[in-house]
Order: sequence, then C-alpha cells, then structure tokens
Amino acid sequence: MKLYNTLNKILLISIIFFTNAIFSQNSFPLKPKNYVTNETSVLTKEEEDLLNLKLKSFEDSTTNQLFVFIAPSLNGNAIEDICQDIFKTWQIGTNEKNNGVLIAIFIDDREFRIHTGYGLEGALPDLLTKRIQDEVMRPKFKTNDYYDGINQGIDKLIFYSKNEYKPDEFDNENPIGIFLFFYGFSLICLITIFWLAKKITDKPGKKKAILIISVILFLLPFVGSFLLIICVLITLSMRKDLYDDTKGNGSNWKSSSSSSSWKSSSSSSSSSFGGGGGGRSGGGGSSSSW
Repeated sequence: MKLYNTLNKILLISIIFFTNAIFSQNSFPLKPKNYVTNETSVLTKEEEDLLNLKLKSFEDSTTNQLFVFIAPSLNGNAIEDICQDIFKTWQIGTNEKNNGVLIAIFIDDREFRIHTGYGLEGALPDLLTKRIQDEVMRPKFKTNDYYDGINQGIDKLIFYSKNEYKPDEFDNENPIGIFLFFYGFSLICLITIFWLAKKITDKPGKKKAILIISVILFLLPFVGSFLLIICVLITLSMRKDLYDDTKGNGSNWKSSSSSSSWKSSSSSSSSSFGGGGGGRSGGGGSSSSW
C-alpha cells in the first residue's frame, strides 16, 4: 500500500512538473512593465527608453496604445495565436475605442507580426501593416538592425493611425484602370439603352425620361454603372409591346418589376476593450518573416 501511494505521488509530481514545463515555454509576462517588453538582447537599455518615450507620447496625444514584445522563440506555436493571447491578456487599447496595436518579434524563428485592435482596422488595414513590415521593417531586421526596424515601423504606424490610409500614398497601383473599367461598362450600357429605345414609338415621354436618366447615370462613377443595368432592364420592358404588334392578338403584356432592395450589412464589432487600457482581442493584422 505504501509503495502504491509513493508511486501515485511520484506520478502526480511528474505530471505537475511536465505541465509547468510545457506552459512555461509559451509564457509571456502577464503584465507589461512598459510599452516595450524585451526578453532578448537585441535592444540596449537606451534604445528601449527611447521607444518607450515615443510610445508614451503617442498614447498621451491619441489614446492609442502600441506595445512591443520581443522574445527569443515561438516554441513551436503559431504566431497569430500567441499575439492574440498577448493582446487579450495585456488588454491593449481602450475599452471604448479598441485602439491597440501589438508588434511581436521572435528572433530565433525570424518571424514578426503587427496585430491590430478592431478600432484601428480602418486606419491600419492588413494591406498597410503588411507593406510596413515588408518594406520598412524587414530590410532592417535582415541586417540585425532591430532598433531601427522597430523605430521606423512604429513611425509608420503612428503616422497612418493619425492620417487615414489611402492606397495611392503607399501603393504603386494606379486607380485610372479602375475608372476606365467602370466607365467602359457604363458606356456599353448607355449604347444598349439608346439602341433599344430607337424602336419605342408609343411611349415618347417615358422614352425621353429614361434616356435623360441614363445619360446622368453615365456621368456618375461606380454607382452609376450598376444603376444603368436597371435602366437597360426598364428599356427592355418598354419594348415588350412590340411583341403584341407581331402577334396581332391584342394581348396585354404586363411587366412585373421586382424592386430589389440593396441592404448593406455593416458588421460592427462591439467587443469591449480593456488593456494596457482595456482590450480583449485584436481585430486583424499581418505576419512576416526575414
């Protein structure tokens, strides 16, 4: 019996030991002592102080919170999961605005991520954070210049969180092609409407109205292109009386117009945030490596 109890105790101690060992690999501080948590030697104390000073000033002027976490390794875990855990545990951002950002860097794995709160997804979309990582931070990390890479990445995040991101400011893409596509589509619809309307003789008032409306919609970008499709359908329905003349049976054609209501469903995330100021989770972000 004593041997049985002894074996049970040894087994229980072993389970506790190995459980702690496993969880200690994935651990991070439950509370950050400052904006920068550095568990490696890639930053000097002076560099940490400079970054902390900049991030404190950023929060004081905007209420946005930006934290940096630097660790040796992911220990085999997914970077998205760890960042989400850190974001939730540290409660980055304010409860009202969900306006937190986390930069997490894992040196041995050569991976890093910018994790954003829901409130900053508009100002810092995933496309932008990915470009900041790949074009600003990664080149510096490749030369082991971690301070400069983090500092310049922070500068970009601060700038775009205060100034709404516009793709043409950061991308090389030209929006002219988009406009040409929509106006080309609109032109096709307009020509179709005029061609169909040529043979409408019994409804001059309606014909004139639909042509005027079509020309006005043609001049409207984007939205006008979609509304012109409705004009094409209306013009087609106005020509149905031609089939009556062909058949000569005097039957009346009834056009039933099904009015489709456009509903824009905006999924507004009302997750409460705590953290540094109150946040519970991040809304988006991007990962990269060097």
